[in-house]
Amino acid sequence: MDAKLIITEKPKVAFKIASALGKPIKKKFKNVPFYEIPEKNIIVAPAVGHLYELAEKNSSYKYPSFDVEWKPAYMVDKSKKYAKAYIELIEKLAEKAGEIYIATDYDIEGELLGYNIYKFACLSRGLRKPVKRLIFSALTQMDLRRAYENPSKVNMNLVNAGEARHILDWLWGINISRALTHAARSKRFVNALSAGRVQTPTLAILVKREIEIENFKPREYFEIHAVLDKISAVYKEPKIFEKEKAEKIYSKAKEADRAKVKSLDEKKIKVKAPYPFDLGTLQREAYSFFGFSPKKTLDIAQSLYEGGYISYPRTSSQKLPKNLNFRKIIKKLSEIKEFRDFCENLLKKNILKPSEGKQEDPAHPAIYPTGIIPERISKDEWKLYSLIVSRFLACFADPLVRVSTKAVLDINGLEFVTRGSVILERGWAEIYPINLEEKEIPKIKLGDVLRVSKVEMKKKKTKPPKRYTPASLIREMEKLKLGTKATRAEIIDILYKRGYITGKNIKVTNLGFAIIEALKERVPEIVSEKLTRIFEERLEKIQLGKESKYKVIEDAKKQLTEILKEFDKYKDEIGRKLVEAMENVVATCRCGGELIVLKSKKGSNYVLCKNCKKTFPLPKKYRILKRKCKCGLPLISFKVGNKTIHKCLDIDCKHFRREKAWT
Repeated sequence: MDAKLIITEKPKVAFKIASALGKPIKKKFKNVPFYEIPEKNIIVAPAVGHLYELAEKNSSYKYPSFDVEWKPAYMVDKSKKYAKAYIELIEKLAEKAGEIYIATDYDIEGELLGYNIYKFACLSRGLRKPVKRLIFSALTQMDLRRAYENPSKVNMNLVNAGEARHILDWLWGINISRALTHAARSKRFVNALSAGRVQTPTLAILVKREIEIENFKPREYFEIHAVLDKISAVYKEPKIFEKEKAEKIYSKAKEADRAKVKSLDEKKIKVKAPYPFDLGTLQREAYSFFGFSPKKTLDIAQSLYEGGYISYPRTSSQKLPKNLNFRKIIKKLSEIKEFRDFCENLLKKNILKPSEGKQEDPAHPAIYPTGIIPERISKDEWKLYSLIVSRFLACFADPLVRVSTKAVLDINGLEFVTRGSVILERGWAEIYPINLEEKEIPKIKLGDVLRVSKVEMKKKKTKPPKRYTPASLIREMEKLKLGTKATRAEIIDILYKRGYITGKNIKVTNLGFAIIEALKERVPEIVSEKLTRIFEERLEKIQLGKESKYKVIEDAKKQLTEILKEFDKYKDEIGRKLVEAMENVVATCRCGGELIVLKSKKGSNYVLCKNCKKTFPLPKKYRILKRKCKCGLPLISFKVGNKTIHKCLDIDCKHFRREKAWT
């Protein structure tokens, strides 16, 4: 009987699945591991991410380019030579297999990845093998066995949506990037520039915030504060923008030496336990607590998932599986010392009902710990795992109960307000980290008279909008439907790597600013979040079987063609603006012109005078100093071996001997 071939997304997952289904024997093909389970006639072989990628049919640097096809990853990207052995292994095993089981991650990317392997390793080679789909959300023995015993069909709607997304991203990214690069190179700037269907509108959001901050004009306002018998209160209008009005209130309040409690309102508030993590919330909380970038959080979560410690992280759900054995998981988590007491208290409950949010994901539930206790994980992995466990346990805990107090005080006919908050029962906050400020108001009653000890008028200024952090940008992208839960972190990471943004409180660089400003004025569709959102909605319809991938792709080509025609009308202007923004003025030439650093076609740096057009080569690693040579040019610093050399920018300058080592 022919073997059943199970194809996984990564080697680590292949081992997990093989171990869950039987007693695997590890084998190798060209250093690629795979597993045989003889007693069940099963073979488990891994991929290593996408084994097939999109590439131009006839490679060129022209645009528009719409002729695209799937090719083995090692033929598209030289750094992925390792993928060749994985493809050869799967092709070899597929020839002898009776059935193919796709066991990649169950989402758009995973479905496309798995189906492409089946399509190119089997169908295109004439191997029409039956194909089945294993669906699971955690790499536990129970989940994996259940998936194997109840296989599904490949979800072709997901495959089509995934392929359409890849093609749209390729068409948009390649063509807009080439157009920008051509425009800049026509003005002597040779660095390649990058744009993308989601990347560019995301950068536009950051530029918009940058402009808001730059154009912000602070307004002066006043606050009137009063101190009364250990109670501080503020005038009922927290911001008074008219100085004359503020001074009148201040003068009147200052005349009083007594205040009367006009009203007193106490409320007992129950704060419901937080819902379990979806990926976006996990990324925001991990940034808040640990400073982890969204990409780092996703990478760590993926590692924890592959270790079997948590469920699949790429989810937008805030609901836990109804058939999950909560009691069993909590009992296992009680083995961890720091969670023991809380777990034991939860286990005393007759019913364990989690607090849940409204968001659902058709593919996967919210993120939860599986009950498998991690061994030998890094400090950062432990931090994130502990946060996920804390959040999961908090879901089952009692509400946090606090008393909120608001008192209105009459000071010479003026209303001042003081507020307080005291926690009565910490509930879920015993386990989940949260900053809870308490401010207790001394015991007062309605009608009490308090002594006024001090009245102050404080002058303040309004503050500009805050810069986005990677975490708050993820939230904004979610709100605007830019990208997907799986791609948003990667998009932000690309913006950093391309040098378009910098810093944890994100600041847009001159280059990032120039790209958006140049495009927004002449071809606003490229930076439009609206256009991106429309395509995202159409991709969702493909996923639901309500839209044709071919129609969406053809419409994208037509729209892109029109956009690029418009771009070409203003190509010179756009190129000039880009280069002006990218020019790095480092010093003044002997002729008085500006010296800028550029990159040659071969990739080496050089200095150009914008006025006399004289050029000066630079060594690979250099520093341009503020000190000047006797000839008027700046000095540069570089190393030859362990020796630091200081020399004139002009290698032929008579004041410094020529250093041949770097020319």
